[in-house]
Amino acid sequence: MVSKRTQELLKSDAEKVVHGMYTVGRNMGIVMEKAHGIYLYDTEGKEYIDLSSQLICVNLGHRRQEIIDAIMKALNEIDFVTTFFGITNPYIIEVSEKLAKLTPGDLNHFHFTSGGAEAVDSAVKLARFYWSRKGLAGKYKIISLYASYHGSAGISTNVTGLGRGANQNPFGPVSPGFIHVAPPYSYRCMFGDVPDCGQASVDYLESVIQAEGPESIAAFIAEPIMGAAGMIEPPPKWWPQVAELCRKYDILLIVDEIMSGFARTGKMFACEHWGIKGDMMTMAKGIVNSTLPFAALALSDKVYDVLKDNMLAHGFTYSGHPIAAAASSAALDIYVRDNVVENAARVGKHIKQRLEAEFVPLPCVAYADGRGVFQALELVTDKNTKEPIDQQTKDKFWQDLFDAGIFTRVIGWRGNRMFICPPCVITIEEADKVLDIIKPLVAGLKPK
Repeated sequence: MVSKRTQELLKSDAEKVVHGMYTVGRNMGIVMEKAHGIYLYDTEGKEYIDLSSQLICVNLGHRRQEIIDAIMKALNEIDFVTTFFGITNPYIIEVSEKLAKLTPGDLNHFHFTSGGAEAVDSAVKLARFYWSRKGLAGKYKIISLYASYHGSAGISTNVTGLGRGANQNPFGPVSPGFIHVAPPYSYRCMFGDVPDCGQASVDYLESVIQAEGPESIAAFIAEPIMGAAGMIEPPPKWWPQVAELCRKYDILLIVDEIMSGFARTGKMFACEHWGIKGDMMTMAKGIVNSTLPFAALALSDKVYDVLKDNMLAHGFTYSGHPIAAAASSAALDIYVRDNVVENAARVGKHIKQRLEAEFVPLPCVAYADGRGVFQALELVTDKNTKEPIDQQTKDKFWQDLFDAGIFTRVIGWRGNRMFICPPCVITIEEADKVLDIIKPLVAGLKPK
């Protein structure tokens, strides 16, 4: 029996709050009130381990005192100032300098936004702006992957390929100029039974480029490891081949590191696993540990040099918010000081070993995917047919996880991937605690 306070809060929530990615007029029946480290606490005092880092965004654990102190210090000096009209502030300059030391290649210039979707919207607009300034305004099309997720704002919704019947269709058709191609999802290859799904994906991408005409394509955008689809990692050769296609056909490469960036995969940025250096890179979530809304679009010297001295008629009210920038600057210091990348790699390797040894042999687990603390289990009804776990079983499993004090998601492209994405600062001992809790729940899955 929940307390009267919790009941009243839930009633008011159902009547007043419209939740995203959930049934309108309903809630989960849980009110989260406190958080610290890898833990969350509801209004009943129940403790939960945050196995999904919320939306894979609390990379450094909840309520980091250094970030709180940076926010309060900045607030004692300034509350807000615009970055429009060439106006700047010390905080946004400082975070830009720190980012330039962390990003791969020559991604040395930054346009700031409030969230990842805005960063993606900005990337698309600036890609088109780039070609326009080069006298090639006909290069406006954007290619992305089915099963990808790049946000739910205006442009980013068009770029997103995940859940075509859920995220996009109720809001109207995809706008002209946005093309989707098959991802390198080997377990459920869209090309059927082929010897190399990654190669088939690359070949298809090239055929689409040729059919559409490279002179009409501005950019290709993709996540290094597809996050919301369920940590789908491409075959080893896929990314180098895609990068080569972009060079061959003079297409900008936009790397979306919103979810996979900032230590999440055991590298500061996931693209480093393949030695990829994009022309642009979108960043959010871990950039500020999600303490405040903040994101960035990184531009290479190549792109920046073309845009330089041109008027950029684009931006958002809160772009480069000084308080969010101060928080981000503190977060970036923690990544470097505490060797968070190394910890995520070490603990992630331990997690993967346990998943493959103890979970994959279970009847309803097809395989484990991803790397670092960016992993997932593919849950199936039958390993031979690969049929995804049914909705009723999944719903019960999700509730069982909450009851056991585990906060995570079971979603993905086919709705059957269990996210194992704890904060990047989790210890091996804490990871073992989580895995020991969820193992009997996974083992007990009985599909209908």
